[in-house]
Amino acid sequence: MIPPITKLLIKIDQLEWDLAEVKKELLKLQGPFMKSLTPEERLAARSARVRAQNKRRRSLRGKRDPEAKTLTAEELQQLSLEEGINPEDNLLSSAIIEEREKRSE
Repeated sequence: MIPPITKLLIKIDQLEWDLAEVKKELLKLQGPFMKSLTPEERLAARSARVRAQNKRRRSLRGKRDPEAKTLTAEELQQLSLEEGINPEDNLLSSAIIEEREKRSE
């Protein structure tokens, strides 16, 4: 049985994944807007975004729990079943394959 705290951490990871996907879509939409900016404005916008990303990464680095337990494949399967994910749908594998294909393009 997976502890409730671990379940919440997994849900947070999923939310962060979902937010990353939304961010990718927003960045795609930002393209036309960025073209209307001057080179200096584009540089300032990009610099601000990079600073924010670096700040977030530094804060996350300090919060990692060295005692945190890594899930085994069996525990992950059990958690997926408890969350109502149908193993035959291959959602996780499909997402991994899709992400690899995006990165290889």
